[in-house]
Amino acid sequence: MSDDAAAIDIEQLIPHRLPMRLVESVASVDNASIRTTAVVRDAWPTVRDGRARTLILIELIAQTAAVLQGWRERNEDKAGIGGLLVGIPEAKPHAPTIPVGTALVCSVRISHGAQNYLAFSGQVTGTDGAIWLTGSIQAYRPDNLETLGGSP
Repeated sequence: MSDDAAAIDIEQLIPHRLPMRLVESVASVDNASIRTTAVVRDAWPTVRDGRARTLILIELIAQTAAVLQGWRERNEDKAGIGGLLVGIPEAKPHAPTIPVGTALVCSVRISHGAQNYLAFSGQVTGTDGAIWLTGSIQAYRPDNLETLGGSP
């Protein structure tokens, strides 16, 4: 795992901004896996009466995967052009809701991939080790920004 994980500027790697940015810090990262931290906030999507729907944690897995891919591209001196979430094969919440203020650890690893496609598996736990959600996502990364409708 990388010793400089704490120095990673998340907003340089993913487009999400508060309140939609759920990832708060990177605990560890290497070429195939990452651990991030977050705290369930009142401003999070789905929060009502002091609780968020646990299914929102699949977004935390997706954002953590995006941070991993952005970090990999930076380390390979590639221009980070982003990607698209194209599938959620699995999302298994272990409870219907999660209290605001819950400290979380999100662990994600690359499970498989091919050119322009990566699949990630992840797990979100409390800092006490309680599992809140397990899931997997699929992401597509175009060759260039024009594919996404952006500027070259």
